[in-house]
Amino acid sequence: MNRITKVSCVLIVLTCLVWSVAAQSKPAVQAQEVKFDGHDVKLAGTLLIPKLDGGKRAPGVLIVPDSGVTSRDGIRIGEAVHTVYRDLAEHLAGKGMAVLRYDKRCAGTSECKPAVTFDDYVDDARKAIEFLKAQPGVDPAKVFLFGHGEGGYISSSLAAAEEAKFAGVILAASPGRHLHKIIRKMVERRLTEEAKKPEEKDATLAKLDRVIRMIQAGQQDYSNISLNDNDYYDSLLADLIKQRNVIVALFINDPLQIVNNIQAPTLIVQGKKDLQVTVQDAEFLEEAMKRASHKDSTLLLLDDSDHLLKTNKGPASTASLSDASRPLDAALLTAVTDWILKKAK
Repeated sequence: MNRITKVSCVLIVLTCLVWSVAAQSKPAVQAQEVKFDGHDVKLAGTLLIPKLDGGKRAPGVLIVPDSGVTSRDGIRIGEAVHTVYRDLAEHLAGKGMAVLRYDKRCAGTSECKPAVTFDDYVDDARKAIEFLKAQPGVDPAKVFLFGHGEGGYISSSLAAAEEAKFAGVILAASPGRHLHKIIRKMVERRLTEEAKKPEEKDATLAKLDRVIRMIQAGQQDYSNISLNDNDYYDSLLADLIKQRNVIVALFINDPLQIVNNIQAPTLIVQGKKDLQVTVQDAEFLEEAMKRASHKDSTLLLLDDSDHLLKTNKGPASTASLSDASRPLDAALLTAVTDWILKKAK
């Protein structure tokens, strides 16, 4: 056997050993399709539970999804399906955590019973936590919330409740301003990107402002608002009007006042290339918690992460959201994993 052949054999053996060690260090994960009671609705989801040595119980993580009719796996934008929650859950489960993700009302295989108020979504998440804590492979004293976007608002509301006890709360791309301010800024940015004429831009924003004021005032009759189904901005207004009784809470209630009451350790994660929720939102949240003398809050800003928690090496733009092939941001995965494992000790 010549020297090159010997070296090749040694490399093959070492490679096999590395693969063997890696396989042994990653726990086997059991996936279960589950159903549980939400607030007056039957919800469906996927529970991933790792098999730990010695009958140990795993820390639990509930993923609370963003706004819209959102499934347990992720977010659809046009034709692009971003499996952000599935990918996140599989990553965390591979690190030894039990993870529950669920279909929101009217999404996936959950029952379609529309929310009457925003509190219905909060109560759904509360029921999901109760279900997760009751699983025999989960340590009920080490359960975490991971709230994304609107899910961060839901998680904040749930964690701020006196009866709720959590090992930690992660607010990812979570609003630090009233929802109507975020929506207006998004619309204004899109109008600018589309190079709309000043008069057209002003008219669109004025119409948006009018609808926002009506929702804030609790009005129910919008028959005097002329809407064109083929116009993107009018379709947005139609969605706001349709959901008015649910989103009015997000138009009126200040998210900074809610995070003031969180007692659990909190990680605020924000991508710098997020065009919906901004770095300023995250800084507002951090400042509010500091003023409330929160003992354990951390702010993490990610250079190349967008609202979908995915890597974006190019310029931030709405067009980039159509690319579903981009992976979850590696820095986010590492930071979230390390933070949960540290708090779960």
